[in-house]
Amino acid sequence: MPTIEEKNKETGEGLAFDFHPNWQVVKYDQQENLAANAAASFYRQVIEKGGVQRVQGMDIVCRLPTEIEQLQFIEIKDERKRNPAKSTSKRHDKLYKAVLRKTIGTLAGLTLAERLGHDSLRPLACLSRQPAIEVILFLVEPPQLPVPDVGSKRTLRRVVRQQRKTTLDQRLTAKLEQWGLPFKLYNLTNRLPPDWQVRDLA
Repeated sequence: MPTIEEKNKETGEGLAFDFHPNWQVVKYDQQENLAANAAASFYRQVIEKGGVQRVQGMDIVCRLPTEIEQLQFIEIKDERKRNPAKSTSKRHDKLYKAVLRKTIGTLAGLTLAERLGHDSLRPLACLSRQPAIEVILFLVEPPQLPVPDVGSKRTLRRVVRQQRKTTLDQRLTAKLEQWGLPFKLYNLTNRLPPDWQVRDLA
């Protein structure tokens, strides 16, 4: 079973993503890790190397074992340690822009990998064959700040938070739809992904 871990190097906390054995899964933004005997990914070795700036890649790229070629681009944002007092709307705006940049960067990277015939991405670098591509943001946000035990205030904060998340979902859905790419927003609580499993490493 392919497993990809996204964790804090200092604390070891993070998330593990378990995929079906038939899936082909690559940690697209893999940094070189000598201790784990893990080489840097194509994106790190070829795209970033040499001073290329402002080209970013998704965390994980998957190819599904379907008759029609199908890819998933997965971006992971584990923000449980982020200060919940900071503006959520500003953070969501940054996430919106980051997902779009990384989607474009990953499309460009896979196109180059296919052109070069790079072994590490050979099964996934198939854009010339027009695969179906789904973009996914897996977002874990910090716990809500405690509020006075007053029903109306507690309800209002919950509603506002959900509205902001819905706005982020709607904006990314609309923009990526223009590019012919369906979008899904998942989390650890009430929107778990149907195709793979997520484990908390904390």
